[in-house]
Amino acid sequence: MHRYRHVMVGLARPESDAGLIGYAAMVARLGAVNEVRFVHVLPAPAGSAPAADRNQTLAALQASVQPHLAGLPAATRVTYDVLAGPLVDRLLTHTAEQQVDLLLLGDRHGPGERRTLARRLAMKAPCSVWLVPEGAAPQFRRLLVPIDFSEPAADALRVAVSLARLSGGAECLALHVYFNEAAITYDEYDQVLRGQEQQMYEQFTAAIDCQGVRVQPVFEEGSRAAHVIHRVARQHGVDGIVMATRGRSRSAAILLGSVTEEMIFSSHVPLLAVKHFGARLSVLQALLDRRFWHKGELHTD
Repeated sequence: MHRYRHVMVGLARPESDAGLIGYAAMVARLGAVNEVRFVHVLPAPAGSAPAADRNQTLAALQASVQPHLAGLPAATRVTYDVLAGPLVDRLLTHTAEQQVDLLLLGDRHGPGERRTLARRLAMKAPCSVWLVPEGAAPQFRRLLVPIDFSEPAADALRVAVSLARLSGGAECLALHVYFNEAAITYDEYDQVLRGQEQQMYEQFTAAIDCQGVRVQPVFEEGSRAAHVIHRVARQHGVDGIVMATRGRSRSAAILLGSVTEEMIFSSHVPLLAVKHFGARLSVLQALLDRRFWHKGELHTD
C-alpha cells in the first residue's frame, strides 16, 4: 500500500456513487496517500463541453464528495477534475498523464455494460485497479490473496499485508489452488501433496516482510481457480481480494491473467488488481495508441 501515493477515483454519477466515495475516503484515511483525485467524464467530444456545464458538474462533484472526507490526514490533498470525451479513452489518458498509482472504480451489479467497462479499464490501465462493488462496506477485516508462488503473487501479498497493517489488525489469507490431473492412487497422496504445498509456501513467504501481520495459508484443490477463490471468499467471509496481474513483460504489464480477468468480471467483494509499479510508465505509449484500444477482448493465456 505504501506505493499508492496518487489515487484516482472514477465517478460515473457522483450523486449515486456515495459508496465508492466512502471507500476511497477509507483508503485515504490509512495515511499512506498523498493525493486523492476525483474525476467525472462528461459524454461530449474532447474539449467541446461548454464551460457552464463543466463548472456546474464540478460544483456537484465537490458537493457529493466533501461530506465523506472527514478525518482525512491533513497532508492528504484532494483534487477534482471534470473531463470531456469518450469515457474509457479520457480516464486512461488522464490516469497516465497524472501518473496515478491506483485507480478506484465503482462496479454495479446487474446490467453487464458497467462491469464490462470496469474490466476494460482494469485491463488497460497503467496502474493498479481497485474495483468496489455497489454496497461494499468500507472496511478491512479479512483479505484474501490468491498465490501461485510467483513474483507477481509475492507483490500482491506485500500489498495486502501493508493494507492489513495500516488498517490496524486485518487478517490475511494466502490461498493456493492446486489441481492434480492424475487419479489419486493411494490414501496418503493428499498428505504428501499438502506437505509439498506447505514447504513451497514457507519458501515463498521467507523473502516477504509480513510486517507483523498474521498470514494464514489455505490450500484448496480445484480445476477452476476462480470458482475456488469465490468459494473460499464466501466460507471465510472476506471483505477484500488482492490479486496479481501477470506483468512478465512490458507489454503484458497492462494485461490481466485469465483468472484475474474472470474474478474482475464476477467478484462480489472489492478486488484490488495489483500491477507492478515499475511497469507503469513503460506502457504509457501503448495506452495512447488507439490501435491497441480497439482490438477487442484480449487474453494472455
